[in-house]
Amino acid sequence: MREVVVTEHEAGQRLDRLLRKLLRNTPLGAIFRLLRSGAIRIDGRKVGGDLRLVAGMRLELRVPDGDLSATPATGARPPRRAVSAAPTAWPAALTPCVVHRDDDLLALAKPAGLAVHGGSGVRHSVAAWLDGAGFGVRTSTWHPAPAHRLDRATSGLLLVGLQPAATRALAASFRDGAVAKTYYAVVEGAPPTRAGEIDAPLALRPNATADGPKVVVDPAGEVARTGYEVVAATDGLTLVRLQPREGRQHQLRAHLAHLGCPILGDRRYGARRGAGGGFFLHCAALVLPHPRTGAPIKLATPVPAGWPLSPPSSS
Repeated sequence: MREVVVTEHEAGQRLDRLLRKLLRNTPLGAIFRLLRSGAIRIDGRKVGGDLRLVAGMRLELRVPDGDLSATPATGARPPRRAVSAAPTAWPAALTPCVVHRDDDLLALAKPAGLAVHGGSGVRHSVAAWLDGAGFGVRTSTWHPAPAHRLDRATSGLLLVGLQPAATRALAASFRDGAVAKTYYAVVEGAPPTRAGEIDAPLALRPNATADGPKVVVDPAGEVARTGYEVVAATDGLTLVRLQPREGRQHQLRAHLAHLGCPILGDRRYGARRGAGGGFFLHCAALVLPHPRTGAPIKLATPVPAGWPLSPPSSS
C-alpha cells in the first residue's frame, strides 16, 4: 500500500483532481473504478472523487506498487525525489545563477545552451537542475518548475514559483501582460529607424522544418508587437534593446527577421553568419508584481561576457 498525506498546498481541491496528478498514466475511468472498489481510500474510508481534501488527510492507495507503475491502466509515476544539492557532474557552463530568491519566487540567470524543459536528446535542463537543487515546496504531486519559457539558445532571466500559489500567480502575470520585459539582441545589419515598434501578427508555420522558421508574420495570426531601440552598432552588427508587448513563441526572432535584421547566429530565421551553434538574444530585465504581495519587483542580469556588442552599464 502507498500512503500520501495531504499537505496545505493540496487542501481544498477535489480528490479526483489530486488522483489525476498522482496517477498520470491512469485513465480517469480506471481511477473511479479504484475508488468504487475501495482500492483508494481516505483515512481508511471509501469516498467519492468529489471529496474536498483537508490538510492531514491520509490518502491510501491499496494497490501493490508494482501494479501502480507497471501498466497504463493502473500505473502511477513515482513521486519525484528531492535531493539536497545540484548534481556534482553538472557542467559549469550550463549552471544557472540565482539572481533572486524568497519563499515564493526564484529568479535565475539561464546560460545560453541550457534547455528550460527536458525532452528527447536533452541531457541538461533547468527543470532537471531544479530537481537536483531542492528549492521550494515539494509534494507528491507538485514541484517547482519554470513559469515561462526561453529558447535554449537565449540567455537571461527565468522565473520559477517555489510553491503552487506563486506559480499560478506568475503564470497569470505573464498571461495578463503584467510583466514588463526587456531583451537585448545583436542583429545583422540595422533596423530602418533608430527606434520604433514592430506590429506584425504571428502564426505557427505548418510543417516547419528544423532549419526553417517555426513562426512567420501572417495577417491572420495573433497580435504581436515589439518595441525596439538601437543601442550601438559596429562592423555590420547592431545591438538593439527590445520590449515585447506580448510573449508569442519566437516573437523577437520572427519580428527581427521580418524587419530585415535577423539575430546574429539565428540561421533558422535567416541569419547569414554563424555564432557557434547559438545566437545572441538575452532577457535582461523583468518588472512584475510579486506573486504573493503584488508589490512591484524589478529583476535584472547583464548580457553574457563575450558578446560582440554590449550595452553600457547604465542601460
